[in-house]
Amino acid sequence: MELWIGGRAQGKLSLALQRRPNARVIDEEMLKGELSLQPRESLIWNHLHFFVKEWLARGKEPEEIWQKVLDVINDHPELIIICDEIGNGIVPMEREERRYREETGRLLCKIAKQAECVERIYCGIPVKIK
Repeated sequence: MELWIGGRAQGKLSLALQRRPNARVIDEEMLKGELSLQPRESLIWNHLHFFVKEWLARGKEPEEIWQKVLDVINDHPELIIICDEIGNGIVPMEREERRYREETGRLLCKIAKQAECVERIYCGIPVKIK
């Protein structure tokens, strides 16, 4: 499993599709909870941060979210997880927005520990972190 982070519109998905042209991109389907995944299917999970935000809004606890992510990781060793950097700016006034950013950051730390590779994508250029 690989974790890719970077700012919005920095070419993360394009680069992932170049590296894994036959991978299935999952995105909004994860938010709806209607996604059926085949074990060991090559996946690119785009916009992880939206998943975290939506599931927190639905009242899910951080450990439930982590378990869902961990289940996907365990079933898909070739997975690339893509997440926008969302915590490097102004601290929002809204409690929910602060919690979303904090929980996403905590989740990314857990994912990074499990990942074989962590890359930051900037202007379409990958920089290996791990």
